[in-house]
Amino acid sequence: MRRGEPIVRHSDLEADDGVRLRVTHFSGGGRRLIVLAPGFWRRRADRENVFVARHLAHRGYDVASFDFRGHGDSEGHYGFGTEEWRDFLAVAEAFRPTHPEIAALGFSMGGSIAADAMVRRPDLPWRALIMVSAPSDLVRLRPRPWKAAAWKMMSLGRATRPPRVDWRRLSEAKPRAEAAVAQLRIPKLIVTLEDDWLVRPSHGDRLQALAAEPVERSHLAVGRSLHADAVVRFAPVAFLGVVGEFLGRHFPPDGTTAPERADADVAVIP
Repeated sequence: MRRGEPIVRHSDLEADDGVRLRVTHFSGGGRRLIVLAPGFWRRRADRENVFVARHLAHRGYDVASFDFRGHGDSEGHYGFGTEEWRDFLAVAEAFRPTHPEIAALGFSMGGSIAADAMVRRPDLPWRALIMVSAPSDLVRLRPRPWKAAAWKMMSLGRATRPPRVDWRRLSEAKPRAEAAVAQLRIPKLIVTLEDDWLVRPSHGDRLQALAAEPVERSHLAVGRSLHADAVVRFAPVAFLGVVGEFLGRHFPPDGTTAPERADADVAVIP
């Protein structure tokens, strides 16, 4: 069921190591929160993330989308998962007083970081996790940047606004999502994309095989070698239908008890 336009607010908060983060809150009028975690080189203001946040808010969720450190309007430098779990937890902590139940939707590295952060703070009210094109372990990545989708995702605006990266952290040990999901006993949805140019579906195979129950898998044969939030631009109905069905069963919006399809009023992202 589609609801009214969400109230949108922007704010700042600090991670526990003092890094200032920028957050956008899309209020759909509910007390159930979904933290939307973008991937590397992606910002909360990217139209794909805004589209998903508004779509979920229209269905009665509150959504908190944020820029990881080193990205967009947040301070600091990106460390490929070494410290970014602090950012995710800072957002969850900030909204916990008003939102007693929290789920997450993470694209690419955002999904892997979300899983790692949830394991670090089992006392927080986690209820569900959706991981889209999330790497099971960074050392298993085999990028294929020559694929057409890679160039479609990298617009001129994004190419000229790269994230601030602490390259010294690249050689450090990184959190492994496959180890995190093995400890998470909340409902999990692992979404993989056919011929993904960056995170091959084999990462989803591994996450599914190692994850603690309950875990579900959805493989979208959408073509184009899409990665992560590119599916929102090129196949929004299929993607949001899968997400909506999962949330409807495991994390329905306030006042909703029966699953509802999420693709009834989805328009193609402009």
